[in-house]
Amino acid sequence: MTATLDHHGSDGWLPPGGPSGEHPVAACVAALEAALGEVGDGCCWGLRDGEVVDLVARAHRVAAAVEAVQLRLVAEADRRNTATAAAATSTSTSTSTAAWLVATQRVSRREASGQVRLAADLDARYERVRAALSEGTVNAEQARVMVAALRHLPAATGAEERAAAETWLVQQAAWFGPDELRRLGRRVFEVIAPEAADAHEGRLLEAEEARATTKARLWMHPDGDGVTRGGFCLPDAQADMLATALDALLSPRRHLPANGPLIDPDLDEQRLPYDHRRGLAFCELIEHLPVDALPQSGRATPTLTVDVDLDTLVSGLGAATLSTGTRISAAEARRLACNAGLLPIVLGGGSVPLDLGRESRFFSWHQRVALAKTQRGCVADGCDRPPAWCEAHHCTPWSAQGTTDLDSGALLCARHHHLVHSGGWSVKVAADGIPELLPPASVDPARTPIRHRRFTGRAPP
Repeated sequence: MTATLDHHGSDGWLPPGGPSGEHPVAACVAALEAALGEVGDGCCWGLRDGEVVDLVARAHRVAAAVEAVQLRLVAEADRRNTATAAAATSTSTSTSTAAWLVATQRVSRREASGQVRLAADLDARYERVRAALSEGTVNAEQARVMVAALRHLPAATGAEERAAAETWLVQQAAWFGPDELRRLGRRVFEVIAPEAADAHEGRLLEAEEARATTKARLWMHPDGDGVTRGGFCLPDAQADMLATALDALLSPRRHLPANGPLIDPDLDEQRLPYDHRRGLAFCELIEHLPVDALPQSGRATPTLTVDVDLDTLVSGLGAATLSTGTRISAAEARRLACNAGLLPIVLGGGSVPLDLGRESRFFSWHQRVALAKTQRGCVADGCDRPPAWCEAHHCTPWSAQGTTDLDSGALLCARHHHLVHSGGWSVKVAADGIPELLPPASVDPARTPIRHRRFTGRAPP
């Protein structure tokens, strides 16, 4: 069964009163409803592979053509101010077509407004895009992108030039999806004025960037279970910077060693879902922000402090409190202390500070350079995280009277540093000065030291 719409008349549709006395639009919609009702929720398992491929393409074309009909009806409803008429005969209080669509069709306000605007544009201005949508050669998402590009043509652009630009975009839509069309749309002016295309694109990008800056948002909300959820809206350039930084953190491989004792499978980040690995990379990026370069005067200090009892820090058992009020484990506090300055504060009655000491017990910049030269990255076997993204770990913790010396320091990436402080692993320096990881007894009862393969040419004496 097929249903067709013939394009006649000044508005592109047959006038009322076809052979059956029914308007062709109404007849088409009724035929579609009947045909879809016959299909119902029937299974497609009986179709051959070739039929599935063909029918997916045909169904998309039909959906585009149906959306074209829907938009023509929305344009007609808007032209007749149907919302006001409906409000006069029902309990509806909608006074605009968009609000009427929200109330009656249960679509979002954004979708309803977009439908009304696109319908008006297609009905009054962009007949080539409308025809392509009706024929199913472009989809509604492509149509929105093309219309948006045509709206941004300079006001002085003549009718012939606009028609040429519209025709060119419809031709490109046969090959490109919405994302590519959006980029091509910025260059549509090249079709009618090649010499001015660069300047036109520049003005469009400047306006787009200004709008993006006004939309910049970041929101976070703690769940109360140790996790904070959030999201952001960023201009494309800054989002690309963030994505590039995260991808750089993901690119070094941190995998299981080919030989030796079995390390905790959780260490093999290549086995984790991509979004999880990106989340871990984001945590690592935050921990390495250059706090000393952030503004100090006129604002609150960018330093986050940890309040922890000395006995808790030494034992590694218990909890600590951040200056924001967030509670963290003592193990996490000890890990953070490896790379942070410690300010001992003597508290009197009622926790009133009596004396504030100086930062101490963290590796200096020169010591970090020396460790990078000798260890060349994370010392956990199978990990090739570079020195710039490693943390300097005290093999003998400062809380256990360890010293901040080169012969007791080891570079660990954030993942392995977490494992050492909360996973039962430890680090010791061998007789030849090479740091080695010792697995917990649950992994290797003998706790055989694991040396990174980059040091295999320097076996212990």
